[in-house]
Parts: sequence; structure tokens; C-alpha cells
Amino acid sequence: MNKSIIYIIRVVKYLLFICVLYIAIEWANLMMSSSPNAADYDVWDILQLRMATEDGRMLIGAFVLLALFYPLFGFMRKRVDGCSFEHDMIRINNAMNLYGFKLKEDRGNVKIYQAENILRRITLMFEDKIEVSAVNGGIELKGLRRTVARVVYQLQTYMYNSRHEEDKE
Repeated sequence: MNKSIIYIIRVVKYLLFICVLYIAIEWANLMMSSSPNAADYDVWDILQLRMATEDGRMLIGAFVLLALFYPLFGFMRKRVDGCSFEHDMIRINNAMNLYGFKLKEDRGNVKIYQAENILRRITLMFEDKIEVSAVNGGIELKGLRRTVARVVYQLQTYMYNSRHEEDKE
């Protein structure tokens, strides 16, 4: 798929996620309210009142800006030097499995991992693929920032431990 279409889909997806999260927060705020008049309103009334103000319009603008820029800083490429694509494949698979990712596709020097259960996929908003590719002197992981960062940290720990095991032998 075209990169600009993927970007637009991600923007819309994150905008919807932010809006749903905001509605949930407003609903929880309404339910926890100790005001005697709170029972007279539902969450849609509160949202309508809030969005009619200048602060509400600024909030909408902030949501749109956040959604527009999130695909730029929400994804990353991370290189792990000293990790062999062939020799350390067991460690790579173990790091992926630890965070709930299974090998989905093998294209030779590129392996695609995907979250294994539907709940995990939903919480990642179906941005649940991590691409692992061989690069000169190591491997490169590409995907959602928080998942790639966790897997890279675990993989670097495995690599550090394996080096110390080799030193002891």
C-alpha cells in the first residue's frame, strides 16, 4: 500500500482512539461527580457543552494535531549491532515471544512478527507488526515505538548475557 494512504489511515485511527478515550474520561468524570445536578445530564450533553466553548474548540484542534503527528513519532527503526540474523535467531524469537509476538512471515532476510492474540492486536490498534531485517553488522527492527523499544531492550539483554556466558567458557 502507498505510504501516504497508510499515514492517513493511521491519523484517522489515532484521532478516533483519542476521541473514544476522551469520551470515556468525560463519562467517568460524570459518574464520579458529586453534584446533585449530574443525574440530569448524560455524557453527550457534557460533550456538547464543552465543545461549544473556545476551550473545547482548542481541544479539538489539539486532538487533530496530535493525531497528525503521532505517526511520525509513534513508529521507529532500531538497530541492534552485534546480533547475527542467523546465529541469534533463537534469541530474537524468544524476545518476540516474551512480548506476545509470533513469526507471521519469513522472506529470507526479513521476518515479520505479529501479535498472537486478538486482544493484544486491539490494544495495539492493529499496528501489531514488527519487521526484523538483516543489516550490515546486526539487525534492524521496525514497528510501533513502544513494542520495538521493549523487544530491543530484551534482545540487548539476551545479547549481553550470551557474551558473558561465552567469556566464562
